[in-house]
Amino acid sequence: MVDVIYADSYGRELGYLPYAEGTFDVGVSNSFQLAVPAGLGIDEGHYLMIDGTDLGGRVDGLDIDTAADYVTAVGRTWSGLMATALVKPPAGQSHRTASGDLNAIIGEVIELLGLGYRMAAEEAPSGFEVSGWRFTREGEAMDGYSQLRALCRSVGAKLRFRYDAARRLCVVSAVARGDYADDGIDGDRTRFSISTRRPVNHLHCMGTGEGAARITVDLYADDRGRVSRTQTLFGPYHREEAYDNPGADEAELIEYGTQRLADYQADREKCSLPDAGDGRYDVDDMVGGTSTRHGKSVVTTVAQKTAVVDGETITYETKTAMEV
Repeated sequence: MVDVIYADSYGRELGYLPYAEGTFDVGVSNSFQLAVPAGLGIDEGHYLMIDGTDLGGRVDGLDIDTAADYVTAVGRTWSGLMATALVKPPAGQSHRTASGDLNAIIGEVIELLGLGYRMAAEEAPSGFEVSGWRFTREGEAMDGYSQLRALCRSVGAKLRFRYDAARRLCVVSAVARGDYADDGIDGDRTRFSISTRRPVNHLHCMGTGEGAARITVDLYADDRGRVSRTQTLFGPYHREEAYDNPGADEAELIEYGTQRLADYQADREKCSLPDAGDGRYDVDDMVGGTSTRHGKSVVTTVAQKTAVVDGETITYETKTAMEV
């Protein structure tokens, strides 16, 4: 039996569910849906979680079939709670900045987002540090989850969530990013898919100003996906796109444009994961695959992890950016 804890709106644990069936998604939707017994009184604001894992979160509502002896609790995972709160700059400043150990910064962000009632940062130092990190102001990436993932990736780390029943809190930390690229799946023995593309490699960025006075910056990616101000790909290898951000100055154009163009480069190499049912991969871990027959090898990152709870066991479905 999978030991799913249920707790009230204050996080006070009430026991283990007699049964539970459904899924927890981390990485993209950051949500869960779990069929639970109807007679337990689980409702909006309650919590469901599995000790020592990232599987858990807040119930936001119920789907009810009056003929069934169960209700389906739907809500946000721990990562989903963080993904629905924004990291905004202090009043009168253009950006929020941070320096120091990543776990300390994670703690500051948790408090800033008002999530301290259910989350806490790992107290021990992570061993990863940044200096003068600027949290982005680009709207689609201002949420806490995206911001802290980007912060961790910048120093080769990943964001980890673990519910600690002893503390009745989800503990968040920065840990070393898993690198499974050297364990590359052998396409000659296991069926899986590899995809290679040539993405946009030239971003013409347009910021504040009008007409000839408008600020523009041109950014380029080379054949290995590295972004700079120097063009190396021409003719049929050149792919250009405009990036319009009328509120950005030159520094912001470079910052946001570089990130956008770098994200595009993730489409250069993708592979599927045919067997990740043991849950060994986390979001932002690096994975790889090789087909010697086709002469192709790729390295990519995990974008989503889904845990399927069927009452007795948990199985995992892991997807790369190619698959979500």
